[in-house]
Amino acid sequence: MQYSISYGKGDLILDVAEERVVGVLAPREVQQVPDVDAAVRASLDRPFESDPLPALVRGKKSALIITVDNTRPSTEEMLLPILDICEGEGLQVSVINATGRHRQMTEEELYTHLGNRVMETCRVLQHDPFDTGKMLYKGTTRRGTAIRVNRAVFEHDLVIGCGIIEPSYLCGWSGGRKLLMPGLAHHASIDNNHYYLTQPGARIGWLHGNPVSDDALEFARDLPLHFIVYAVCGPNDEFTAIVSGHPVRAHERACALCEPIYRVERKEADIVLSSPGGWPYDFDLVQGKKAIVPAIETVKRNGVVILCAQCPDGLGAEKTFIDWLKNKTPFKVVHDVLDREQFNLGAHGANILARPIVEKNAKVVLVTCPEVARELKGTYVTALTNLEDAWRLANLIAGSDASVLLIEKARRLILD
Repeated sequence: MQYSISYGKGDLILDVAEERVVGVLAPREVQQVPDVDAAVRASLDRPFESDPLPALVRGKKSALIITVDNTRPSTEEMLLPILDICEGEGLQVSVINATGRHRQMTEEELYTHLGNRVMETCRVLQHDPFDTGKMLYKGTTRRGTAIRVNRAVFEHDLVIGCGIIEPSYLCGWSGGRKLLMPGLAHHASIDNNHYYLTQPGARIGWLHGNPVSDDALEFARDLPLHFIVYAVCGPNDEFTAIVSGHPVRAHERACALCEPIYRVERKEADIVLSSPGGWPYDFDLVQGKKAIVPAIETVKRNGVVILCAQCPDGLGAEKTFIDWLKNKTPFKVVHDVLDREQFNLGAHGANILARPIVEKNAKVVLVTCPEVARELKGTYVTALTNLEDAWRLANLIAGSDASVLLIEKARRLILD
């Protein structure tokens, strides 16, 4: 039997005896919004627990639209109706990419992601989490996260968030408060917030009671974010619903609409093949590693995880990531990441790849591009450049009759 696995802008094909396959975990298929422009305009006029956007812009002079970078689906179709309303009232509009700690986009990437009209009629900004001079300090959360955020949100009369809703292993769900934390936050604030990934309750699909999400919500609570426009994202990045309105309650409504798409029944196997979903979700290893999350929960003890992530942009991570992978054992990584003084996003990346080894005594094999395979040489992750070699190695370790589970769009799945 042949199975297709998303990889970059194409697919990898695996030949495996059907009786060995315990299942394929993937999101449910959904019906796409037939006309995104019309759906957005209707939503802006009839938002959830908010005045309509045309009423909010009246009498204002400027607006800031916070949106996602190209590690997420383009929001261009959603931005254009917002621009029509803002420009119709004479507002000066700026658009800022909430990059968090991702790298900044090139001009070509910006044009592809945001479109000509946005690029040529708006002031387009990119967040730099290391530029302390562009941050304002507004206190500290109860968990000790400094509320240090890009000053652009204070320099406009109206702040609008625009993005997609999907499950997030960081904050439970994307969107809403996540545009501000980590989207427009200072790097040290991001590290402090993300430290809570090491604590109980930090799980995909948990919006409240998740310490990362709760801290981000407190971070954003008193910051300017007046209105949101969000697309509920389907498994193939299609928009399946548009929700606008109150930045907290409309966000909660959108998450509730999204959850049935991605909640699946847990299965276990000796060999788990997991893909984040191809481009752009395996753009680099920072994104691609997210597919390891459901694999940790589904691989059997002494099994093998094969993570399929092309990573054409490389590791995408800070130096700590590769240093820990090369110079610490998996057990040392899992121990040291709990030390707040040592924690950062690079340490977290090393930790998430170490967890299957420590928790399940599982082998972690990455199928990736040659450049990343070379960088990972000598680490506790076995990086190979083709699926056939990874498959042979997995069968040598787990046995030629070992059970197999395939996980597609793994970065978004919520396991029951």
